[in-house]
Amino acid sequence: MENQTDNSDQKPTTDPMSEDEAPPTVLDLTSYQLHDLDSVELPPSLTELDLTTNRLSALDPRIGQLPNLKKLSLRQNLITDASVEPLASWHLISDLELLKKSWIVAVIS
Repeated sequence: MENQTDNSDQKPTTDPMSEDEAPPTVLDLTSYQLHDLDSVELPPSLTELDLTTNRLSALDPRIGQLPNLKKLSLRQNLITDASVEPLASWHLISDLELLKKSWIVAVIS
């Protein structure tokens, strides 16, 4: 008699994201000379986003939608006071401080 095995509750061997491959939590884009983040994927798993030393002049609204973000660095960009006004409407932002004439945003969800 042929032995048949039921594999219905086993995971496929080619999971798109295995346990060893956790979603990124830190994205360091320092010195990429970015003018915007249009070509950058911002996964919801991010806890830290470092955009130091780029050419950003405005904040990407997707940053405000990152539920796990704890730290955002915008140092050495072209961001003006008017550019950071949207931060006031981002509900996940709890602290904003100016450090060495450079914007650092700490986000605590």
